[in-house]
Amino acid sequence: MRHFSPLVMHFFIRIKEKYIECIRGNINDMQTADYSMMSEIIGNPQRLGMLVFLMDGRFHTVNEVTKATNLKPNTVSLYLSHFEKISWLDDYFQGRWHYYRLANSEVASLIEKIFVLSPKKKITYFNLNEEEKLLHTGRSCYNHLSGQLGVQLLCSMKTLNWIRQDGSAFQLTDKGQSNLNNALEIKFSFQEQKSWDFILPCMDWSERQLHLKGIVGKKILGAMLDKEWLYRPNRTRALALTYKGKEKFGGFLQIRA
Repeated sequence: MRHFSPLVMHFFIRIKEKYIECIRGNINDMQTADYSMMSEIIGNPQRLGMLVFLMDGRFHTVNEVTKATNLKPNTVSLYLSHFEKISWLDDYFQGRWHYYRLANSEVASLIEKIFVLSPKKKITYFNLNEEEKLLHTGRSCYNHLSGQLGVQLLCSMKTLNWIRQDGSAFQLTDKGQSNLNNALEIKFSFQEQKSWDFILPCMDWSERQLHLKGIVGKKILGAMLDKEWLYRPNRTRALALTYKGKEKFGGFLQIRA
């Protein structure tokens, strides 16, 4: 049996202790998905309704969320705090006002997927029917255009060879960049064009066809609102074409609006 000096033995013992500390630390740092909060959100129509209202991508106060969802203010505040804890919301303070919005496009995509997978039910109220018509025509899906207008926009851009599709991958052509710049004064930096989310497809829950998201989709919607091609007809996330917008869609984009 080989014998080591006390110094060498001490060295090996310290290595063993550090190894055990490292293993314990890794175990403590290990994480797994907590499905409980997710199931509570998906299984709670009130919570899901609040998130749907925030799908317009704008900041809203507790009072605005309360009016839109017909919930009590304390209930809304409680649910918003839950969403904050799981980093689904961004908040902003200005004076005595506290504003909330969805944290990112990943949260919005999850909500949109829930709509896509949800079974459909018959509409029995006239007001609800009118609201649904507006939402089906056009709406903001967090930060990009969706609904019939969003689907028509993507179809037209592909037909005009502004966008080239290769399987599930989309590419904005030079012609597309040039025309977006001419029509909406949209420009893309080199970093934006190299970003993984530069141009992406998104399944539309009402039309069951693809619309455009990513940096390109975000900039198009922002420019259309800035140039007053689109407006919000009510307090929902519905979007509709202005008279000017109808001319532009019908002419420049060759879309019948």
